[in-house]
Amino acid sequence: MKNKKYKEFVLNYKPYQWEINESDLRPAFKGKHSFISNFIRFYKVFLYLEKVKEKNSKKLKILDIGAYPGNMVKMSNMIFENISEYCAVGLDIDKKFIEKMKEYNVRCIDTEIDPQFPDAKKIVNWEVKDFDICFLLDTIEHLVDPIYCLDQINKSLKINGFLLITTDNITNFLYVADMLRKGRSPNVHPVLSSMVYRGNHRPHHKEFSKEELEFMLNRCGYKIIEHEYFDRKQGDYFIDSKNNSIKKHKIKKSLKNILFELIKNTGFIIPHLRNHQILLAQKVKSNEEVIKKRTITTSKEEWFKIRKDTIGE
Repeated sequence: MKNKKYKEFVLNYKPYQWEINESDLRPAFKGKHSFISNFIRFYKVFLYLEKVKEKNSKKLKILDIGAYPGNMVKMSNMIFENISEYCAVGLDIDKKFIEKMKEYNVRCIDTEIDPQFPDAKKIVNWEVKDFDICFLLDTIEHLVDPIYCLDQINKSLKINGFLLITTDNITNFLYVADMLRKGRSPNVHPVLSSMVYRGNHRPHHKEFSKEELEFMLNRCGYKIIEHEYFDRKQGDYFIDSKNNSIKKHKIKKSLKNILFELIKNTGFIIPHLRNHQILLAQKVKSNEEVIKKRTITTSKEEWFKIRKDTIGE
C-alpha cells in the first residue's frame, strides 16, 4: 500500500467512545477502531472517493445510509474540502450519536430502511433532495428488500449523482470450497438471520454476486461505472503504537494455517472468487421514470418472456 494520506488518517484517527469494543471476544477486533479492523475495505472506499473528488470538485451534499458508527463523517471531511450538507440515515439512532454528529454539522434521520423486515420499525420520510453522493457501505446484504432502499436513495440523488456500495461477494472462493468440501451453502445460516434475531442490529439477509447487484441497480435507475473484487483481510491489521505504524498480524506457523493461506490466496488469484466487492454507480434515471417501466407481472407467459430476455431461460 502506497497511499500515505490514508495511512496517516488511520494512525491519527480518534474513534468515538462507542466505536471500540474492549470486551469483544474476537482477538482480531478487540480494542480496534473501525478503520483498523476494516483497514483494506476502507482503503478501497478512500480510493473510490478520491475518484469522485476528481469528477466533482465543487461543494458536495453527502447521504450516508447505515451511518453508524459515524466514521465516514470524519473520512469525508478529510477527503472533501467543501461539504455543504451531510445527512446520516439509520435505525435506532441514539441521542449521544445525534449530539456528536451535530458537532460535524450532520443531520440525522432515524428511520426504517427495510420495511419488509419482520417486525419493521416506523418509516420516516427522508425529505432529502439533489444530493451528490450516497454511501451504502456493508449495508445492502442486511436488507430483506434492497429495492425499497435503492428507490429512496434514487429520490435523494441528483441525476448523475454517485452511489458507493461495499458488500460481501457470494461467489467467493471460500464459499465454493465449503460447498465442495462440506456441502455447506453460501447462504446465511438461519441462526444468523431474522428467523432468530429481530432486533435493531439487523443480521445479514442475503449476499450478492456482481450480476445480481447490477440487475437490482439497473432496475432502480443506476448504472455501474466501476466495480472491483478484493480480499478485505478483515481483522488482519493492528496499530503498533510504539513505532506509530500499521502492521499485519503474523499468522501462527501451523501446518493448518499455512495450508489455509496458500489455498485461499491461490483461489483469490481469480478476481470474482475474492471475498468482497466495491462498486461505484451513477443515477441515470429518475425514480418516477424507473417505476413506470419496471415490469411486474402475474402472467406466467409474460414472466417466461421476461426471463428469456433477461437471462436467456
